[in-house]
Amino acid sequence: MRNRILALGLLALPLFTFAQTNEQFADLNDAIEMVRSMAALERRAVIAEQLQLTSEESTKFWSIYDDYAVDKKRINDRLIKIITDYGANFENLSDELATSLVDDHMDVQSDLLKVRSRYLRKFDKVLAPKTLARFYQIENKLDAVTNVVMAQGIPLVAE
Repeated sequence: MRNRILALGLLALPLFTFAQTNEQFADLNDAIEMVRSMAALERRAVIAEQLQLTSEESTKFWSIYDDYAVDKKRINDRLIKIITDYGANFENLSDELATSLVDDHMDVQSDLLKVRSRYLRKFDKVLAPKTLARFYQIENKLDAVTNVVMAQGIPLVAE
């Protein structure tokens, strides 16, 4: 049951490729990889549909977006490791591991913000201001959906 709950949360991550997981979840690696790949394609399709870029904008935008997605993936791979480490230990979570997981999660969130900020300047060079704002709105909405699904699948720390 524990594996199934955490798997649901992990499968929501819209990333491209295999991430390192806690060894207790090795049997889920193929499923995680497949769903992450599908989610990444769906994310890209939603962005394409909602932005309605011209051919010239599209060429420039997707080139930058691909790099952006790779950078986000590297950071989100760390998040998967945090989640699976938590999943492997949540029933007997030590204070030390709890502190470490929270610190690691804060680092991931900080690094994601840095990537988004860095790419904002790059996207700003190829997108009109309103299109750029729309792109970040879409990103925020897609991330919010992902976070809700993960939150539903990850149990709270026991008291």
